[in-house]
Amino acid sequence: MIKTFEIEKVINGEKVILFPSLLHCRGKLYLIDCGYEETFENYLEELNRQNFSIHQIEGIIISHDDIDHLGGLGKFKDCKPSIRVLCGALEEPSVAGRVKSERLVQAENSLESLPAEHKNWAIGFIDSLKSIQRFEVNKTFDDGEVFEEEVQIVHTPGHTKGHISLFIKGSKTLIANDALVIDKGEFEIANPAFTLDLDAALASVQKIKKLKAKKIICYHGGIMEKGIEAKLDSLLSRYHQHETRTILNHSA
Repeated sequence: MIKTFEIEKVINGEKVILFPSLLHCRGKLYLIDCGYEETFENYLEELNRQNFSIHQIEGIIISHDDIDHLGGLGKFKDCKPSIRVLCGALEEPSVAGRVKSERLVQAENSLESLPAEHKNWAIGFIDSLKSIQRFEVNKTFDDGEVFEEEVQIVHTPGHTKGHISLFIKGSKTLIANDALVIDKGEFEIANPAFTLDLDAALASVQKIKKLKAKKIICYHGGIMEKGIEAKLDSLLSRYHQHETRTILNHSA
């Protein structure tokens, strides 16, 4: 069983909308990604609305190390210290706090090249990334691993190198997290300007296409159930055309 709900919150003057999912399998309840620290109370409200409690959650599956996906983890651990932390094997060192996250490294490296008017925002973002609470990871996933007998882990790098999606074979549902977003009814790459490896992200879209999912749930944008294959093809075509134009412009 999958329950997807909507979280809406204004953070630092900007409206944020998230679509996290609850995964109920073999009598255990897992939350996939846990939002910002500021959205914790919203999560509790939605859990109650879905007739669940934080104390029923066995673990939180972190799709990748970004502030909107694990920033709230400390709040969840404060409320239920025994809650398990699960993530892809490549993300484990940063989720556990042994190395800097890729996003923090990216933000720090780009600071000097930013225009002056953007630097204060960037410094605040870096401080926010540094303030994320880090915890020991109780379980890591490898690509293709089957979890709780029905959930296939799909390594979908690009947005970060260790990003994972989850494919529920029985219902052919893909919880894509940030491997895809939905914008104006179409699939898109999540924040392409900040995607760490765009080629890998597009290869992940190709990988997703081969799954032939009947439903795709995106952390940003919600649920897509119609025209999935055509919309994935359209996304790949748009980037292929952009790449072709770029090559032609450089060769002119």
